[in-house]
Amino acid sequence: MYKLKRFGVSSYIERIAEHIKFGDSQGAIVVSASPLLIAAYNGDIDCVVMLKFEEKIQKKYAFKVKDRLICVNTFGETPKLQSDLIPGVNNTNTWTLVHPIIADLVSSNTMALTKRKNEIGDDGYEYIWKLANEYLNLKKGVHRNGKPFYSAQVN
Repeated sequence: MYKLKRFGVSSYIERIAEHIKFGDSQGAIVVSASPLLIAAYNGDIDCVVMLKFEEKIQKKYAFKVKDRLICVNTFGETPKLQSDLIPGVNNTNTWTLVHPIIADLVSSNTMALTKRKNEIGDDGYEYIWKLANEYLNLKKGVHRNGKPFYSAQVN
């Protein structure tokens, strides 16, 4: 057990585990392999968050463009919508902040990841791909750090 948990402090691993356990799982898609860019979808704002990863992540996983992944989102409220987000027509206007983590990078439960990818299906991933390309046209060069503890922050 983490020694400071009783004081309300948790380890990075515990915080990621909680995010994965209680967050909203959605699709994500590889947009570029070099640099590694992954578009993480969230249904509440109906948009993608563009995440950029270090070269060592690409070396480890060898992702290809259009590889299908899973992201897990948590949400929050800020005075205004985060500046990198392009809300879609199905925006619920409930949240203004989204914090995605790519589950494929932090979970070893390949069965659950595969099941969720199948639930999202071809139509879901095609929609994410469409949003990702629109994002790249409107917000070229805008992305967030893909590391789990930085992916809520707009650069």
